[in-house]
Amino acid sequence: MHLAEIVEIGPRQAVFENPQHAYTQKRMAAVPVPNPSRRNIKRPVSTDEIRSPIHHIGYEPPKRLYQEVSKGHFVQAGFH
Repeated sequence: MHLAEIVEIGPRQAVFENPQHAYTQKRMAAVPVPNPSRRNIKRPVSTDEIRSPIHHIGYEPPKRLYQEVSKGHFVQAGFH
């Protein structure tokens, strides 16, 4: 899922072994490799941003204020 939209769906093996969507490819490339003998295998990782259909590249969300409603439990201010 990317921006609350399903971008790729299919059998687990198909998606994991051959991701087609740029977001899926980037997510899969970011997964740590648990096998020490395979950790040195370089996987191409793109550093460009994935375009959002909602916000322009470089968009920074407004600063959010949170209120603590109980110990360790916070809620965004104004949403009570």
